[in-house]
Amino acid sequence: MERDEQTRAADSHHLGADESATAVLRTTPVTELPEKAFALDPERAAATPYTYTYTTGPFMLPQDTQSIDWAVLNNDSTRQRVQVTVFKCNLGAPKTAEPPGPVEVTLEPRECTHNANNAQGSFLFEIQVRCNSQRIFPYASAWPGFIGDPIPGSVVKSAEFIRKLLP
Repeated sequence: MERDEQTRAADSHHLGADESATAVLRTTPVTELPEKAFALDPERAAATPYTYTYTTGPFMLPQDTQSIDWAVLNNDSTRQRVQVTVFKCNLGAPKTAEPPGPVEVTLEPRECTHNANNAQGSFLFEIQVRCNSQRIFPYASAWPGFIGDPIPGSVVKSAEFIRKLLP
Protein backbone atom coordinates (compact mmCIF):
# COMPACT_ATOMS: atom_id res chain seq x y z
CA MET A 1 0.00 0.00 0.00
CA GLU A 2 1.59 3.29 -1.05
CA ARG A 3 0.83 6.34 1.07
CA ASP A 4 2.09 9.88 1.56
CA GLU A 5 1.87 12.24 4.51
CA GLN A 6 -1.78 13.05 3.82
CA THR A 7 -2.90 9.43 3.39
CA ARG A 8 -0.62 7.46 5.68
CA ALA A 9 -1.76 4.24 7.29
CA ALA A 10 -3.29 4.60 10.75
CA ASP A 11 -0.56 2.47 12.32
CA SER A 12 2.34 4.40 10.76
CA HIS A 13 4.31 7.00 12.68
CA HIS A 14 3.76 10.70 12.03
CA LEU A 15 6.34 12.11 9.66
CA GLY A 16 8.72 14.57 11.24
CA ALA A 17 9.63 17.89 9.64
CA ASP A 18 12.67 16.47 7.85
CA GLU A 19 10.78 13.45 6.51
CA SER A 20 7.68 15.35 5.34
CA ALA A 21 9.81 17.81 3.38
CA THR A 22 11.12 14.97 1.23
CA ALA A 23 7.93 12.86 1.02
CA VAL A 24 6.86 12.08 -2.54
CA LEU A 25 3.21 11.95 -3.56
CA ARG A 26 2.20 8.62 -5.07
CA THR A 27 -0.96 7.31 -6.63
CA THR A 28 -3.17 5.08 -4.54
CA PRO A 29 -5.66 2.45 -5.68
CA VAL A 30 -9.04 3.87 -6.74
CA THR A 31 -10.63 2.22 -3.70
CA GLU A 32 -8.21 3.98 -1.31
CA LEU A 33 -9.26 7.48 -0.29
CA PRO A 34 -7.57 10.24 1.72
CA GLU A 35 -7.93 10.21 5.50
CA LYS A 36 -11.36 11.53 6.63
CA ALA A 37 -12.75 11.09 3.10
CA PHE A 38 -15.49 8.89 1.72
CA ALA A 39 -17.05 8.25 -1.66
CA LEU A 40 -20.61 9.49 -2.12
CA ASP A 41 -23.47 8.07 -4.13
CA PRO A 42 -23.81 10.46 -7.13
CA GLU A 43 -27.46 11.27 -6.27
CA ARG A 44 -26.56 12.09 -2.66
CA ALA A 45 -23.60 14.15 -3.86
CA ALA A 46 -25.81 16.20 -6.19
CA ALA A 47 -28.36 16.78 -3.41
CA THR A 48 -25.77 17.97 -0.86
CA PRO A 49 -25.93 21.78 -0.70
CA TYR A 50 -22.74 23.81 -1.08
CA THR A 51 -22.33 27.57 -1.51
CA TYR A 52 -19.52 27.48 -4.10
CA THR A 53 -18.61 25.25 -7.02
CA TYR A 54 -15.21 25.65 -8.66
CA THR A 55 -14.28 23.95 -11.92
CA THR A 56 -11.22 23.50 -14.08
CA GLY A 57 -13.49 23.55 -17.11
CA PRO A 58 -12.68 20.85 -19.67
CA PHE A 59 -8.99 20.17 -20.23
CA MET A 60 -7.14 17.64 -22.38
CA LEU A 61 -4.66 15.32 -20.72
CA PRO A 62 -1.28 14.79 -22.39
CA GLN A 63 -0.98 11.42 -24.15
CA ASP A 64 1.48 9.96 -21.63
CA THR A 65 -0.78 10.64 -18.60
CA GLN A 66 -1.39 7.77 -16.19
CA SER A 67 -2.98 9.72 -13.34
CA ILE A 68 -4.78 12.95 -12.42
CA ASP A 69 -3.82 14.29 -9.00
CA TRP A 70 -6.01 16.79 -7.21
CA ALA A 71 -5.40 18.57 -3.92
CA VAL A 72 -7.34 20.99 -1.73
CA LEU A 73 -6.04 23.30 0.98
CA ASN A 74 -8.32 24.70 3.70
CA ASN A 75 -7.06 28.21 4.42
CA ASP A 76 -10.22 29.00 6.41
CA SER A 77 -10.08 29.39 10.19
CA THR A 78 -12.81 26.74 10.61
CA ARG A 79 -13.23 23.06 9.71
CA GLN A 80 -14.54 22.72 6.15
CA ARG A 81 -16.30 19.95 4.26
CA VAL A 82 -15.29 19.74 0.59
CA GLN A 83 -16.58 17.59 -2.27
CA VAL A 84 -14.33 16.78 -5.25
CA THR A 85 -15.41 15.01 -8.44
CA VAL A 86 -13.24 14.11 -11.44
CA PHE A 87 -15.31 13.89 -14.63
CA LYS A 88 -14.40 12.36 -17.98
CA CYS A 89 -15.90 14.51 -20.74
CA ASN A 90 -16.74 12.32 -23.72
CA LEU A 91 -17.50 14.24 -26.91
CA GLY A 92 -21.17 14.11 -27.88
CA ALA A 93 -22.20 12.49 -24.57
CA PRO A 94 -22.82 13.58 -20.97
CA LYS A 95 -19.76 13.78 -18.76
CA THR A 96 -19.34 10.89 -16.31
CA ALA A 97 -17.76 10.77 -12.85
CA GLU A 98 -14.52 8.82 -12.79
CA PRO A 99 -14.02 6.21 -10.03
CA PRO A 100 -14.36 6.48 -7.11
CA GLY A 101 -17.00 9.11 -7.97
CA PRO A 102 -17.69 12.18 -5.82
CA VAL A 103 -15.40 12.25 -2.78
CA GLU A 104 -16.23 14.22 0.36
CA VAL A 105 -13.50 15.13 2.82
CA THR A 106 -13.46 17.19 6.03
CA LEU A 107 -10.42 19.41 6.48
CA GLU A 108 -9.25 21.13 9.63
CA PRO A 109 -7.98 24.74 9.36
CA ARG A 110 -4.74 24.93 7.29
CA GLU A 111 -5.02 21.24 6.40
CA CYS A 112 -4.36 19.92 2.89
CA THR A 113 -5.20 16.58 1.29
CA HIS A 114 -5.00 15.01 -2.16
CA ASN A 115 -6.04 12.01 -4.18
CA ALA A 116 -4.73 10.59 -7.44
CA ASN A 117 -7.16 9.05 -9.92
CA ASN A 118 -6.22 6.69 -12.73
CA ALA A 119 -6.70 8.51 -16.03
CA GLN A 120 -5.85 7.97 -19.68
CA GLY A 121 -4.20 10.70 -21.70
CA SER A 122 -5.71 12.19 -24.85
CA PHE A 123 -9.15 12.55 -23.23
CA LEU A 124 -10.99 15.59 -21.86
CA PHE A 125 -11.54 15.83 -18.09
CA GLU A 126 -13.02 18.30 -15.62
CA ILE A 127 -12.47 18.57 -11.88
CA GLN A 128 -15.20 20.14 -9.74
CA VAL A 129 -14.67 21.28 -6.16
CA ARG A 130 -17.76 22.11 -4.09
CA CYS A 131 -17.35 23.91 -0.77
CA ASN A 132 -18.77 26.54 1.60
CA SER A 133 -15.70 28.77 1.90
CA GLN A 134 -13.85 30.97 -0.56
CA ARG A 135 -10.69 30.08 1.36
CA ILE A 136 -10.55 26.56 -0.11
CA PHE A 137 -7.76 26.37 -2.68
CA PRO A 138 -7.76 23.51 -5.22
CA TYR A 139 -4.93 22.22 -7.38
CA ALA A 140 -4.74 19.59 -10.14
CA SER A 141 -2.02 18.06 -12.31
CA ALA A 142 -1.39 15.14 -14.64
CA TRP A 143 1.28 12.55 -13.84
CA PRO A 144 3.12 10.37 -16.38
CA GLY A 145 3.44 7.50 -13.89
CA PHE A 146 2.58 6.73 -10.32
CA ILE A 147 4.84 9.26 -8.58
CA GLY A 148 4.10 12.97 -8.16
CA ASP A 149 6.04 14.37 -11.11
CA PRO A 150 3.60 16.69 -12.92
CA ILE A 151 3.77 16.75 -16.70
CA PRO A 152 4.92 20.23 -17.79
CA GLY A 153 1.94 22.38 -18.75
CA SER A 154 -0.58 20.12 -17.01
CA VAL A 155 -0.83 21.93 -13.67
CA VAL A 156 -4.10 23.74 -12.88
CA LYS A 157 -3.40 26.18 -10.04
CA SER A 158 -5.99 27.59 -7.64
CA ALA A 159 -6.21 30.87 -9.53
CA GLU A 160 -7.09 28.99 -12.72
CA PHE A 161 -10.12 27.20 -11.26
CA ILE A 162 -13.19 29.26 -12.10
CA ARG A 163 -16.24 29.70 -9.95
CA LYS A 164 -19.43 28.66 -11.64
CA LEU A 165 -21.74 31.65 -11.71
CA LEU A 166 -24.97 29.68 -11.92
CA PRO A 167 -26.06 26.78 -9.69
